[in-house]
Amino acid sequence: MDYTTYRTDGQGGLRRVQTAAAPLPSDGVRVAVRAVGVNFRDVYVIRGNRYRAPAVDQVPMTDAAGVVVEVGSEVTRFKVGDRVCSTVLPNWIDGPLSAHGMARSTAVLAEYFDAGENDVVAAPPHLSDIEAATLPVAALTAWHAVAELGVVGAGDTVVVQTTGGVAVFAMQFAQALGARVIVVSRSRDKLERTGAWAAINTETTPEWDQQVLALTGGHGARLVLDMGLDDSLRRSARAAAYEGTVAIIGVVQQQTNPLDIYTVMNKNLNVRGVETGSRAMFERMNRFMAEHGLRPHIDSVHDDVDAALDRIASSPYGKVVLNPRC
Repeated sequence: MDYTTYRTDGQGGLRRVQTAAAPLPSDGVRVAVRAVGVNFRDVYVIRGNRYRAPAVDQVPMTDAAGVVVEVGSEVTRFKVGDRVCSTVLPNWIDGPLSAHGMARSTAVLAEYFDAGENDVVAAPPHLSDIEAATLPVAALTAWHAVAELGVVGAGDTVVVQTTGGVAVFAMQFAQALGARVIVVSRSRDKLERTGAWAAINTETTPEWDQQVLALTGGHGARLVLDMGLDDSLRRSARAAAYEGTVAIIGVVQQQTNPLDIYTVMNKNLNVRGVETGSRAMFERMNRFMAEHGLRPHIDSVHDDVDAALDRIASSPYGKVVLNPRC
């Protein structure tokens, strides 16, 4: 069987390659791709940016939902016809992240992709393929920060920066856990869509950290999700409560992002990075979403890669998805 794979051309675009299907190993599964989630990092992998040249001869994108069409002789976790999602870091099954967990990444922009049976998870049954394709990076990163760190409880305040895919998932998870969400964005229209407990427009209130303190009676937020915006870390630390957590869940700034060390020390803050999540986290998240009936916010669906990349670069509300079957 031959199938189409897309590879980066090193010039900011993609080329179609006909790939011959290799025999599956005994623990392998072959997945027919039904939808692909697009992330901010996919823009610079394919097109590059001021710091990084476009990738050369690489299968891009990591997030896919699809159907198992073939299994190896010793596969027990899945059968033909099962709907699955890719995992971004397939070596990270459970426990803390390690160098081994970071050593391998998934590539899915093709008609089919092959994976080990431990490299995919069952798609939530209540979600469509389009919805399930949004989960591997954006939803899992948000879930890791909001739920797996174990710092948020009912009645706590959570600050979420921006209204992109990770941010919108974070709002949903925090609200489902009973937290009060304060969303920070420069877009009035997007702020009005969030349904958050409070919204701060950075165009009119650039000192949003002070507004967070005012809204919380001076206590600050138990968790601040920092998207790595220009000069966001200092404000995130100032907006956090004593013994609070600042979780860095994105890196989109174009300049150095300084950190107010005095505030971190003085408040006994925990400042930590959040890298997607393990397969075990993914499975816990999927169960939580099914139990609470949570569905992704889909900004747009495209059948053209360039259109999807253009949209993800223009600050969408929620997730952008590529659907080759449109």
